[in-house]
Amino acid sequence: MTKNVFAGKWEIAAENGMNKSIARFPDVCMSPPSPPAGPIPIPYPDTSFSNNLKSGSSTVKIGGKGAALAQESYYQESVLGDEAATRTFGANVVTHQITGKTYFQAWCMDVKFEGKNVCRHFDITTSNHASGGTTTAPLTSLEMMAITVFQQKLDSGICPCCDEAAHEWQKDPKGGMFKLVTEDRFLSKRVGAIPDSSSMKGALVNAANDLLAKKAAARAAAKANPAAACNNVHPERTDPCALYCDIPAGTRYPPATPGGKGKTPAQKCSENFREAKRKQTMRYWEGKLNAGKPPDQHVKFGKKEKINHKTPKFGGGCSSPKNTVPESAMGGPECTDIETAQTTFETEMSRVEQSLGLT
Repeated sequence: MTKNVFAGKWEIAAENGMNKSIARFPDVCMSPPSPPAGPIPIPYPDTSFSNNLKSGSSTVKIGGKGAALAQESYYQESVLGDEAATRTFGANVVTHQITGKTYFQAWCMDVKFEGKNVCRHFDITTSNHASGGTTTAPLTSLEMMAITVFQQKLDSGICPCCDEAAHEWQKDPKGGMFKLVTEDRFLSKRVGAIPDSSSMKGALVNAANDLLAKKAAARAAAKANPAAACNNVHPERTDPCALYCDIPAGTRYPPATPGGKGKTPAQKCSENFREAKRKQTMRYWEGKLNAGKPPDQHVKFGKKEKINHKTPKFGGGCSSPKNTVPESAMGGPECTDIETAQTTFETEMSRVEQSLGLT
């Protein structure tokens, strides 16, 4: 019989319980047919269950069995969902695994078993690992070094994306520049600021998960087949234009006062993105898409073309052509799905933060 123990309003995941990581999507694996037609990258949905928990707590137990511990425990399934792929073709495009482990990427911050944070239902998981990602100094040294270099550039007053003067919405209204972080870190912090007691947090977690998964799949597909790249996704999560500014909820220009509120970072960015900037983006992408094509095949964007930011305005995204793209130039349906997921997360986050008075 399962036992229900809670941490921060969410149930702790344990071997005795019934936590499910359902259809973690996408697990992009190289799959049949054989050459010359294949192999081809196929996104698989992975499912795993807490009754297959490994490396759980040994002295503190729930229902007589171990609980999930941060950076240690994982689910190990005999059937994960990606079995149609083959190791012969390389399996997963990142981990080179099939039927790999499922690790937690988030956990309760104030409840610990055996000195480690406990993991719960609703906490983010990722599947098909060869091993868990490290959280010690090597976040991969190269990634950390790259972010440090870009941070130094921003601190000197230069936008690391466009190499022009730093934009106002990248500046902390309290002084200095915002810290640069990866997208997953930004989303984790903004979602983590929502109290666990909020009934709306679960939907926000799901929206963040969906967005990150879709972008990860797009990057993996682009590496396997560059022609399949989505133009609304930066090639690497640590590209200078892909980094977010670590902007906390409620940031205003000027800072909020008892007499009223200033403008949000997104509003400041929108103010800057006038017609001249729109035209600059359209001309840039026309040149990029028309290169090497005969004149009768040239793309021409209309005046009403919608322009989207890859790294969004609320995250301090640059307004240069390196970070903006006409909607009709994003790519196939999967690229449109990414834009929809981005909008869904932004809408959900705004709704939740407003309802909690965080804006």
